[in-house]
Amino acid sequence: MNKTFKLNLITFSIGLLGSSAACAAPWLDTNDQYLKASITALANAGIIKAPVNTYPLMYKSIADDIKKVHKDQVPAHLVYAMKHVEHALEYAQKERTTGVKLKAASSNKDFQSFGERHNAKGEISLFNEVIGNSWALKTSVQFTQDAQNNKKRNYEGSYFAGMFDNWVVSADQLSQWWGPGNDTTLALSNNAIAFPAVRLTRHNSTSIDLPVLNWLGPMSFTTYFGFQEHSNTLKHIRLWGARVNFKPLESLEIGLTRAAQWAGDNRPSGFSTFTDLLIGKDNAGVGNETTVEKEPGNQLAGIDLHYATNWLGQSWGIYSEIIGEDESGGMPSHLMYQLGAETSFGNSYGLYHAFVEYTNTFVDCGGDTSIGNCAYEHHIYPEGYRRYHRSMGSTYDSDANVLTFGLSRAQVGGISWFTKLKWMKLNKDNSNHWSGDHPITAVAEDRIQLEGGYRFPLLKGLVSLEASLYHSTQDATGASDTDGSVHASWEYRF
Repeated sequence: MNKTFKLNLITFSIGLLGSSAACAAPWLDTNDQYLKASITALANAGIIKAPVNTYPLMYKSIADDIKKVHKDQVPAHLVYAMKHVEHALEYAQKERTTGVKLKAASSNKDFQSFGERHNAKGEISLFNEVIGNSWALKTSVQFTQDAQNNKKRNYEGSYFAGMFDNWVVSADQLSQWWGPGNDTTLALSNNAIAFPAVRLTRHNSTSIDLPVLNWLGPMSFTTYFGFQEHSNTLKHIRLWGARVNFKPLESLEIGLTRAAQWAGDNRPSGFSTFTDLLIGKDNAGVGNETTVEKEPGNQLAGIDLHYATNWLGQSWGIYSEIIGEDESGGMPSHLMYQLGAETSFGNSYGLYHAFVEYTNTFVDCGGDTSIGNCAYEHHIYPEGYRRYHRSMGSTYDSDANVLTFGLSRAQVGGISWFTKLKWMKLNKDNSNHWSGDHPITAVAEDRIQLEGGYRFPLLKGLVSLEASLYHSTQDATGASDTDGSVHASWEYRF
């Protein structure tokens, strides 16, 4: 995002501070894992019927589903979840929100999951959000110390959105989360610093009343054109992605994903190049006339499934995601995958959400099970599918196997907590990537890690404390290490 655009965005928002408002903010972002747990629980129980596995998640369909439910229809274990989501929807209708958030950390997070992001040792964030009749705008400025991108200031969380019929058009710099995963996701997550983009999103995910499409059921759609905007060896890389979610059955949500890097200095960037990328004509010399010089770029594509059910009086979900690092015969190949299961239980005072999740990003791209260094890499883009040395997909980057057990609770009074236990094999092939050292560890490493967090009200604001402790062993030498980190934030809204 260039300096002129940033300055204009800030000036425009100041000019709107006195405007009146009448409707809600368009979406839920990726910062609140406890609210995500409540929404997931209600979706698993069939109370929320809209697709819920793409963030930013549009509020409109969620609000419409909630309004249709009578309180006596809500199962006892989901009463708090219902109240939690209703409160969030009510808050989203505020005409104006202004606040400040302070953050401190002993180190930048190695592993960023859905929820509070920490990408600097110190941060002061100022934000202002204004909601109008057919638009919404937020300016968010972070002043940082020892940041992941080595910058003193960034504008993550800022956006301007206009609503037209059933569409939302926005210019934004927002974290995204594409997929049903709780701990991580494979194609697009909030692991890396968000990139600036122009986005088109379907506002309400009602089914489309056309003969070919109505059987898909409720359907959401989003697509973006973005800018890599960081210190890559190859400058001016462009980003494109599209995702559609639909529910042909009330219990089954299907997501289809494509994400791509293309263009860059001295690379083709015209409409015909994008068309080649769109139709998958982007592998040089593979059954076509595409050359390395004309090759459009780097793509990821895949599918995810989430099946919901109720059993023993509880809400359950089983989910999976498969993402191809390349394509073969028009289909994704060189696959990464994820499997998970989750359940929710509680009462009118709180909600527990528990999950187990396995993620594998070790991709065999060479026909030899010992060969890795393929996921999130590409010969055109030396730094691969990353921003500031962090994967835009899985938080564990490539060549990793991770098993995670997680448990969280949100409760009346604003108190929430979570804990996770992880077994990890990182950089399994014990070698460097095309982009240099593995972003997490330069050598193969086995790690067991315990994470936890506690959030509570304080001084009319909200405090969030998080800590992690791990023990790691290097596969080659047997050398071991024990270390940890702590992170804290305090948010106050005027």
